[in-house]
Amino acid sequence: LILYFCKKQQVQVTPPFKAYLEEKLLFSLFHHPALTDFWRRELSSATRQLLASLLPLTWILDPRPLPPYGVIPGLLVNDQQAVGWEDLARASKKGRQFVVKPSGFSALAWGSRGVSFGHDQSSEQWNATLQQAFASYQQGTPYVLQEFHKPARITARYYDLASDNIRSMEGRVRVCPYYFTYGGRAVLSGVLMTICPADKLALHGMLDAIIAPARVEGQA
Repeated sequence: LILYFCKKQQVQVTPPFKAYLEEKLLFSLFHHPALTDFWRRELSSATRQLLASLLPLTWILDPRPLPPYGVIPGLLVNDQQAVGWEDLARASKKGRQFVVKPSGFSALAWGSRGVSFGHDQSSEQWNATLQQAFASYQQGTPYVLQEFHKPARITARYYDLASDNIRSMEGRVRVCPYYFTYGGRAVLSGVLMTICPADKLALHGMLDAIIAPARVEGQA
């Protein structure tokens, strides 16, 4: 009934029906060493390997202090094992190859509104970003820390309306696969490519971008 009235624009629904799909905390749970045996039981070896290659290392920015003998599993700052968030705050510009972003259903969790890149900020800005993330954790919108992987550059051609010519642009690609459920199985049903200017760190829809469909090689 809720879906029916939503389609008829009689009610507004927020958050979305599958809000858990916005929860980036799941990435950190997949990589957490304490859950290794759980995932080994629940997932096939092929699935685990695929997810490990796709899901970036992710840490929840929880402001609670660690004991003196504690570590943040897998987090290396300046090639050293991090023993607290203070190490992250003191990281050099080269050592701040990280992304900070809000998780869950939030006005800042889409369109790159709440995304910050450590290596693109001054030390003061980086510390302010971390403090904001820690404060937000207490307010119910946790932030996550992820490794930054620079996308490869490609050259794409597009039609320029103003000049009535085909032009070329160097950019980086954001890939958005779409799945639909058929017979209880999730089937890849389309891929949207957004080619953003090469100088942009956040690859999201923007004024100067090329949008094009794509397909998996070997599939119609």
